[in-house]
Amino acid sequence: MISLNKNEITAKLPSMNDVMEMMKQSYIDYSNNDFEIPPVGHMPLPNGELHIKYGIGKKQHYAAIKIASGSYTNYKIGLPNSYGCIMLINSETGFPEYLLNDEGILTDHRTAAAGGMLAKEIVGNIPEVSFGIIGCGIQGYYQAIYTCNALSIEHIFVYDISEDNINTLQNKLAEHNITISRCDSVESLCKQCDVITTVTPAKAGYIKYEWLKANAHINAFGCDTKEKQELDESVIKNAEFILADSLIQCSTQGELQYLYNDKNHPEIKRKTIEFGTYLNNPNRYQKNRVTVADFTGIASQDIIIANAVI
Repeated sequence: MISLNKNEITAKLPSMNDVMEMMKQSYIDYSNNDFEIPPVGHMPLPNGELHIKYGIGKKQHYAAIKIASGSYTNYKIGLPNSYGCIMLINSETGFPEYLLNDEGILTDHRTAAAGGMLAKEIVGNIPEVSFGIIGCGIQGYYQAIYTCNALSIEHIFVYDISEDNINTLQNKLAEHNITISRCDSVESLCKQCDVITTVTPAKAGYIKYEWLKANAHINAFGCDTKEKQELDESVIKNAEFILADSLIQCSTQGELQYLYNDKNHPEIKRKTIEFGTYLNNPNRYQKNRVTVADFTGIASQDIIIANAVI
């Protein structure tokens, strides 16, 4: 079995624009049933969590198994909060041929690339679009560089409960000529931004519909397991339409888990569309009000990006 380390994998990563295009195709193929993807495995750890995502695509030679894990207290001992690796298995022989010891970098890139791609698809070429990020950790950094690239902007609004996180993000983004404005509250950020990306492990909705601009779009990434939540239910109830990377996953472990199957709110199902369905024909869905994209992360993303770096 061939083992590749983080540096070797990073050197083989396609350009940001290419990764965004790959993520777009991964969603379209997923919604077209071109992937065989079993349910996600979740296991709580004492101070974090472990996820297992795996599957195979009709267009890829290798099946993939990804382990992503970490602890929210790792910073205390000088370790990253998250880690990961991917094994690629020959679909014909069933033998593992590659171990991608990427330390989670492929997940970081594919997740952020999806956010940038969808932001561009949703807002199009709106001039002077304002963009904000809630959660300034490592994924906040990658979301910033990908979405700024996609929207051709060089300034963002940020909020985090940790000043250290904001300072670190500011210094890293300066290398990309991206500047920041610090917001003193979530409400303040929401009232200023056309596009909002959330990347926090919150367990209670902290964004209220009444704070949002009339035509705002939210890319919600933090809620990817049961009991997590970033959006107040008022956002889901009042959104014009909701995009889900996977209806199966979002309805059980994403923002939609709280209302999608609620018989008192049948309209939630009616206005929810899978990413791939939307991306196949975006002109069918005209955006006039607040919209939400619910990201839980699907194995098709991992399969495609992993196959691209070997």
